[in-house]
Amino acid sequence: MNVLSIPGFFYDKLISMIERMNDPNTQTIVVLNIALILQMAGVALAVGIDPYIKKENRIRVYAINAILLYLLIEPQITPFYENYFQGKVLVFWLTFFSSLSYIMRSIVLYFFIGLSGNEWGKKYLYCLLGINAFFCITPFFVPWVFMFTDTGRWVRGPLGPLPFVISFIMLLWLVIGAFIKYTGLKKKERSVPTVIAIIVTISVYLDLQMNFSPAVSFLTVAMVESTVFFYIWMHLQFVREHDNALKAEQRIKIMMSQIQPHFLFNALSTIQALTETDPEKASKVIEEFAVYLRQNINSLNQESLIPVKKEIEHTKAYSDIEQVRFPSIRIEYEIEDEDFLIPPLTIQPMVENAIRHGVRGKKQGWVSISTYSEEDSHVISIRDNGKGFDVEKMIEDTKKGDHIGVRNVRDRIVDMTGGSFSIESTVGEGTSITMRIPKK
Repeated sequence: MNVLSIPGFFYDKLISMIERMNDPNTQTIVVLNIALILQMAGVALAVGIDPYIKKENRIRVYAINAILLYLLIEPQITPFYENYFQGKVLVFWLTFFSSLSYIMRSIVLYFFIGLSGNEWGKKYLYCLLGINAFFCITPFFVPWVFMFTDTGRWVRGPLGPLPFVISFIMLLWLVIGAFIKYTGLKKKERSVPTVIAIIVTISVYLDLQMNFSPAVSFLTVAMVESTVFFYIWMHLQFVREHDNALKAEQRIKIMMSQIQPHFLFNALSTIQALTETDPEKASKVIEEFAVYLRQNINSLNQESLIPVKKEIEHTKAYSDIEQVRFPSIRIEYEIEDEDFLIPPLTIQPMVENAIRHGVRGKKQGWVSISTYSEEDSHVISIRDNGKGFDVEKMIEDTKKGDHIGVRNVRDRIVDMTGGSFSIESTVGEGTSITMRIPKK
C-alpha cells in the first residue's frame, strides 16, 4: 500500500464504521465511550473549579484523565493499524502501544497513591515504576513479558505476570498508606482506597479471564470510576479539614472574646492591691485567676462536651474575682442537677455579660445561676436584676454581627447538644437566660 492510498484506506474504514452503527453491539460501545468520556470531563471540570482541591492534586487528576483517555481510545483504533501495517512494522506498533499501556497503567496507580495523600517512600515507588517500565520495553528485544507474532497475535512471555505483580504491590501501598495516614477517621471514610483497590483487582481478573480483547476493558472502566470516587473522597476530606479549621478559628474567637484585656488588667490590679492589704485573700484570687485562664486556654483544644460541674467551677472562678472588685454584687448558685454535659464556655460568658452589662453599676445587684432537671431535659437558668434590654433589638444586632458571645453560646448549644437557648429581658428590671439540654 503506497502513501497515496492512505486517505482512501481510512475513508473506507470510516464508511465501514458508520455502516456498523446499526449493530446493537456497536451502539453499546459508543454509548459506553460517551459515558466514560463525559465522566472524565465532569471530574476535570469539577476539579478545576473546586476551591478545596490543591494544585498538585488537580495536576494529578488531569494527568490521570489524559492517560485514561489514551487507554480508552487506543484499543479501539487497533483494527485500523492492524489492517494497514503488515509484517515487522505491524509487530513494532503493536508492541509499542501495548508496552505504553502497561507503563501508563502503573503511572495511574502512582497518581492514585498521590491523591490518597501518602507521601511515604516515594523513591521506592519510583523504583517500582522504573522496573515496570524497563521490563515493559523488553518485548522490543526479547519476549520476556510478551510478544506479537507476524500476524498480530499476542503471546505472554515467562515474565508476563510481572506488571500485574508490580501493580498489586502499588495497590497494597495505596490501601496501607491511606489507613496509616487517616487513622482516627471513620472506617467508612478510610475504606474508599480499599474499595478502589478491590475494584481494580477484580477488573484485572475479569480481563484476564476473557478469551478476546474487548474494545473497552474492565480495567479502563474501573480506573475511570476510581477517579470519580477519588474526587468525591478528596472533596470530603478537604471539606472536613476546612470545617475543622473553622471550628478551631471559632474556638479561638470564643476564647479571645471571653478573655477581655480590661478584665485581665483589672484582675491583676486587684491582686496587686490585695498583696499589700490582704495577702491571704490575694493568694486565693490568684488561684481563681489561674483556674479561669486555664479553662479558657483548654477550650481551644476542647471539641467535645464537658461536665457541667467543670463549667460551674470556671464560672465561680470568674465571679469570685469580680466580687472582690465589686463587693456589692451577690452571686448565688443553686445546683440541683449536675449529671450532664454542655459545651465549654457557655455558662461563664453569660454570667460575665450579666455582671458587666447588667448589675455592675447597681448598689444591690445580684446574679443567680441554677441547674435543675425536667422530664426530658436538663435546664440551666441565669437570672439577674440588672439594666435589662430590648430583646428584639438585640436579635437584630446579632444578625449584623454584634453580640458575638451570645451568638456563639446559642449556636453551640443548638449544634452540639440539640438543645435550646432563650432570652427574656425587661428594661430596668433584669434578664433571664434559659438553656435546655435534651436528656440523652
